Amino acid sequence: MARHQRVDETYLRVLQSSAVLFAVRGYLGASVNDLVERAGLTKNAFYSYFPNKESLAVAIVEHTSAQWPPMIAAFEALRAPAVDTVIALSFEVADRYSTDVIVRAGIRLSLERDTIKTPIDAPFQGWVSEIERLLSPAGEWELMGLSAPADVAARVIVTCLIGTQYLSKDGDADMTKRLGEVWTVILPGLRPTPDLAARIATGQALRERARAAAAATAPTTMYRTIDMT
Repeated sequence: MARHQRVDETYLRVLQSSAVLFAVRGYLGASVNDLVERAGLTKNAFYSYFPNKESLAVAIVEHTSAQWPPMIAAFEALRAPAVDTVIALSFEVADRYSTDVIVRAGIRLSLERDTIKTPIDAPFQGWVSEIERLLSPAGEWELMGLSAPADVAARVIVTCLIGTQYLSKDGDADMTKRLGEVWTVILPGLRPTPDLAARIATGQALRERARAAAAATAPTTMYRTIDMT
């Protein structure tokens, strides 16, 4: 294996192992010694990647934030109705939160950003503007009966998404249930929806289409998935 591949893999291992602690204990609850021990490295090796705990936390948040733009673009490329696209995105985010410990840690660290000296964006920074952009072009032909401007709807959706993740305790099943409840309440304010369950199911089906399309076009990666849980 080439040296740069070993370096990249070790960097990812440090992110994943540290994310396990940050996701459970938060920023203040995870000491440098805990992080070094969890990574299985010497302190010198650990510090060769991250000079301090703060830089590691920032890297985890940045890693999480970097996932969102390509994900949004992939769903938008399916050219589905705007509301279905936003519903699908919400369930995909919920899945990543439940299954990817780095995402889970990144969101928690964003929520705890006041405890970190380096400026860190709020969770889902930019999502309000993205959802507003997705909803706005839909116009009257799709959002008939919209009871609030697209920017207001976007803020409510993102707030509910953050709250759903914060309150969920039992993994993916609980997240899916809570999101279904959120959309049952929100959808009537976006457009007349006689069958709420069917519309939510349509959004979930769109998510599966996006995932299948991504799997079909994804290049082979040199990284291994490392189970640190």
